[in-house]
Amino acid sequence: MAKKQNFFWASYADLMTSLFFIMLVLFVLVIAMMKKQQNNLLVENERLNKILKLEEQFKPLQDDDDFYYLEDCQKFVAKNLMGQEIFNSNSYIIKPEYISSTLTVGKKIESFLESVSSQNSNFSYLLIIEGNMANRWDMSYNQDSQWGYDTSYKRALAVYDLWNKNNINFRKYNVEVLLCGSGFNGLCRDKVEENNKRFSIQIIPKVSNR
Repeated sequence: MAKKQNFFWASYADLMTSLFFIMLVLFVLVIAMMKKQQNNLLVENERLNKILKLEEQFKPLQDDDDFYYLEDCQKFVAKNLMGQEIFNSNSYIIKPEYISSTLTVGKKIESFLESVSSQNSNFSYLLIIEGNMANRWDMSYNQDSQWGYDTSYKRALAVYDLWNKNNINFRKYNVEVLLCGSGFNGLCRDKVEENNKRFSIQIIPKVSNR
């Protein structure tokens, strides 16, 4: 009988030791998971603060008299070029009388990117230059016209080429440049169709570190 009792208490002690070890492991795992979650929250909070900081830094460009800010799609349009046929008709060649205004827009964007880049050295940016086109008064052009897409893209390229040839270099500020054309389609088109004779700019910050 005594041997059975000794065996029971020995087994009981082993069981308690095992349970204690399991609880200890679980405790360490819970602490580790909580620590990881806390770190994730700190990272997310830092990310949010960076986003809020960037939004404040974008205000000067949004408030600039030379730009019209399309808030719904976060794009910028040159005010004094809105509604103007700055390209030769059915072409992607910029008219001589609009070259100076287009260069002014490019220089302001370059200056802005230089400023935000110096304040956020760990960030990178995506600059989208989008060519847009206005439809006819009777909207007779197909919204998905291949010619419209091709021409609007070439117009964006013409704007970029003009800036590039005049030493307006966005890429030195850790900026990736994307050229595209929405033709007679796309979001945030002006209700006044003539005002879609334009190019638009979108600057997208990449919040994560390089």
